Amino acid sequence: MAMTKEQILAEAMALEPSERDEVAEGLRQSIKPDELSPEQTAELRRRIEAHKRGELQFIPGEEVMKELTQRPQR
Repeated sequence: MAMTKEQILAEAMALEPSERDEVAEGLRQSIKPDELSPEQTAELRRRIEAHKRGELQFIPGEEVMKELTQRPQR
């Protein structure tokens, strides 16, 4: 029997932080552009265009992940 998403999340949360990071990165990389909803695609395009106009600054993924891993757990 397949695990529910709640069970998968609970199992993932029991991993060491570095292992959770690997799992999260693997999941992120598994999302293909054609799996995005039309709304998600439109939002990505809007943000890319805003960046090209200098209205939005991108933050490197590594920097975001570092900040997230350093936040205190709730």
